[in-house]
Amino acid sequence: MRWAGIKIGSTRQRRRQRFESRVAGQVPMLIRAARGFMLQTADAEDLVHDTCVKALGADPEPKFDSDTSLAAWLRRILVNTYRDRYRREKRSPIRSTEYHATSDNDHNVIEMAVSAEPTPLQSVENRVSSSAIDDALAALPPEVRVVTVLFLISGLSYREIADVTDCPIGTVMSRLSRGRRLLHQQLEDWDPRQTPGRDDTAREVQP
Repeated sequence: MRWAGIKIGSTRQRRRQRFESRVAGQVPMLIRAARGFMLQTADAEDLVHDTCVKALGADPEPKFDSDTSLAAWLRRILVNTYRDRYRREKRSPIRSTEYHATSDNDHNVIEMAVSAEPTPLQSVENRVSSSAIDDALAALPPEVRVVTVLFLISGLSYREIADVTDCPIGTVMSRLSRGRRLLHQQLEDWDPRQTPGRDDTAREVQP
């Protein structure tokens, strides 16, 4: 019985290590999405950290047959963690610029877009700076931004986005349509003479 206990414990430990390794393998994917949500690199990393803490703290430990199902589960946690953050920010009497800030990183979100469908971002990638694109994303209402980022950057289908965000597919399509329209409006008037980071580089859209 004593040896059986050690064997069981060892098996659980190995299973735990495999789960942690699989979650760690999904971190680059989470960072790409979080970068679109939060814009600031440090904030995106904090969001992913909180997401991983929640995932690894799940009890009982979930089992996934494929990395695809694991990724979908982690994206759902990421989206809900982001929602918790912006809702707390909205209730806070001191409004920060965390969710409407310009980027402190020159990484172009165009390089992360994997959808083959033409988008407002792709149509202007040769003439618009990455900071202008980041500003345009920052101006989107949070829920519209979530759907837009999952489509343009994560490359998810309408159905996959609906599953991750727990929204009807019609709502996903409506929000994505609005996000594409707003991005186009933001970027078609882009002026390279404007100073990146100024308040007039992005017109914040009210939810």
